[in-house]
Amino acid sequence: MTDKAANWALPIIGNIIKGKGNPPTTIQALMAKFKEAFANPDAKRAATRKIAALTQTMTTSEYVTEFRNLIAELDWNEEAYIAQFTCSLHWKVKELLSTKDNIPDKLEAIFAASIKIDNTRWENEENQPKKLPAKSLATVATTSTSTTTTRVRLSEDPNYVTPEERDRRRASGLCIKCGQKGHGIKQCPNGWKATIKEVAKVAEEEGLGKD
Repeated sequence: MTDKAANWALPIIGNIIKGKGNPPTTIQALMAKFKEAFANPDAKRAATRKIAALTQTMTTSEYVTEFRNLIAELDWNEEAYIAQFTCSLHWKVKELLSTKDNIPDKLEAIFAASIKIDNTRWENEENQPKKLPAKSLATVATTSTSTTTTRVRLSEDPNYVTPEERDRRRASGLCIKCGQKGHGIKQCPNGWKATIKEVAKVAEEEGLGKD
């Protein structure tokens, strides 16, 4: 113990031993008096500014650690610490803390309850099923274009029979392939119609034969 510290502490210790005056009776009270005598006023002012600007942008556990480091430089009462701590809590943690049946009234108990709430909140979010990404507009457009192209190709095919026409022919007892009576699609003597390309090829071959 330095001379300055000894000169400060020895009278207090003497009063405690003799039971004289109004000396501090607990370690916390003694530490508070020690800070009053030896604390750096600049450090105290800096801690006051920092704790006033502190807001929870990290996990509650990290926020509690930062808060504890700052109050070590201060000499506020517990009610003031509680008010400052809860004021700067993340809004979701603060909301869940306020809905508890028995809200703690001690700073350490509030620390513990807030950390537990935050940990549970993160666990619940991680356990939620992941949402599948919605189909992009490009995928939808490609699918739509492909479907439209397929319909155009089918409509140009001379052998294509629409679903409605197939149902009509089936109900009327007609051949689904050629639309005539007296036989079914498997016994159809007419066969499929030639495609546009096949007709053009036959015409070309006939033209070459005439030459």
